[in-house]
Amino acid sequence: MREYELTYIVRPDADEETVAAINARVEQTITANGGRVLKTDYPWGKERRRLAYPIRRYNEGYYILHRAELNDKAIREVERQLRLSEDVIRHLLIRVEPEPGAQPAESA
Repeated sequence: MREYELTYIVRPDADEETVAAINARVEQTITANGGRVLKTDYPWGKERRRLAYPIRRYNEGYYILHRAELNDKAIREVERQLRLSEDVIRHLLIRVEPEPGAQPAESA
């Protein structure tokens, strides 16, 4: 499995329970599909953050950041779930490249 960073923005008019439910659903999807959550910044900055440009007529949003080890199945399912969620206005999943000179972790 490779390490990925997932960032998504939840619409600003969502209440705290909705944001928490989306976060829990994403983490559950990752683990249910063979992935492992390494770190979560929820919500990133604790407050709504201003967007650089309007997305779906929203100027602010709640940013959530996950760092996780994912396999292909988990990637497909997480992206599908975020695309279908009306509360998520944007998401981005990128692979984290290992640092130059760092030794790869040994498989167990």
